[in-house]
Amino acid sequence: MPRMKKLKSWMPLVLLCWIVFIFCRSLQPVDASKLESQWVLDLLQRLVPFKLSMHMVRKLAHFTEFAVLGGLAGLLFGGRCRHLWTGLLFAVMTGVVIALCDETIQLFVPGRGGQLQDVWLDVAGAFTGATLVLAVRAVWNRRK
Repeated sequence: MPRMKKLKSWMPLVLLCWIVFIFCRSLQPVDASKLESQWVLDLLQRLVPFKLSMHMVRKLAHFTEFAVLGGLAGLLFGGRCRHLWTGLLFAVMTGVVIALCDETIQLFVPGRGGQLQDVWLDVAGAFTGATLVLAVRAVWNRRK
C-alpha cells in the first residue's frame, strides 16, 4: 500500500500539469493551432478509413483533452471523497471551471475566440472521463 499512497500524493501535481497543458494549447496563436490540428488530421486520416474534417479533429481534441482531465480529477477526488457521487461531482465541477477559464483565455489570443459550445463539449468530455475512471474504480473495489 505505500506505493499506492505515493501515487495518490502525485495526483494533484499531475492534474495541475494537465491543466497547464490545456491552457498552453489555448494560448497558441491561430496559425500555430491550425498547424498542430493539420498534423493531427493527417495522422488520423492514415488510421481511419473515412474522411475527417478539421472541424471534427478540433472538436475531438476538446473532448479528449477534457476526458483526460475528468479522468485525472476522478482519480484525485474519487480517492478522497467518501461517496462515489461526490467524487464525480468534484471532478465534473473541475472540468466546468477549467472549461470556462480555457474558453476565456481564447478571447484574448489573436485570431482565436471562446465558444459556448466548446464549454459544453469540454464538460461532456470531463464527465465521460470521470465516469469511466470512477466506474472502473467501483468495479475494482467490489472485486477486492
